[in-house]
Amino acid sequence: MHNPNPQIESNLNHIIQGQSLTMQTKRPLIFTQTPNALKNWLTACGSSTRVIYDLTSLVQKNDPSKVILLIQISQKANLEAISQLCQKKFEILAFSNTPTNAEGLFLFKNGIKGYLNTYATVEIIQQALNAIQAGNIWLGQDIMQAMIGQLGQTPIKTNEWQNLLTYRENQVVQQVLNKKSNREIAAKLNITERTVKSHLHNIFRKLHVSDRLDLALKIHNW
Repeated sequence: MHNPNPQIESNLNHIIQGQSLTMQTKRPLIFTQTPNALKNWLTACGSSTRVIYDLTSLVQKNDPSKVILLIQISQKANLEAISQLCQKKFEILAFSNTPTNAEGLFLFKNGIKGYLNTYATVEIIQQALNAIQAGNIWLGQDIMQAMIGQLGQTPIKTNEWQNLLTYRENQVVQQVLNKKSNREIAAKLNITERTVKSHLHNIFRKLHVSDRLDLALKIHNW
């Protein structure tokens, strides 16, 4: 297909020759309408990446288990189109020129794996890619708190999980479910932030979760 943006092609030819900066198990495919953002995307993804210019034939030409999609939200890749790709089992790191909690929540509910500003740094993009490749999700603190807050509107089915934790650890969990930050938890329980982090580490290990959102999801689905 004809490349609609020569500047994107020029950036691609210049950067793609460099070594990969992250060890990827799935090939990154990039869809963006913003040439100025492409350099960071390509540098973060490394030499195995490919820029695509058409989402309509993506399903026919690619195995979802072998690629990870980096897609800039735009008229050609709107929220509905991205959600449909998620339904096809594609793992998607979505980029927005103006990220919002509402947009991020909508996309995560529909299956995306990560959500970033279009102009995120190379380091942040790499961290997000590595998290997704490892089977995790990548989202900002505000969106994570919003998602935990929405979970908090539904009743917890059982408290059996509490038996696996100490009294203090259960106190910390309750504060997490109330969307409190580490600093707020420390002040509430009259302990240091370092102690809060230690409790969270033990909680995550005992309940086999990786982060606060994973913790909230597991408790609500116990």
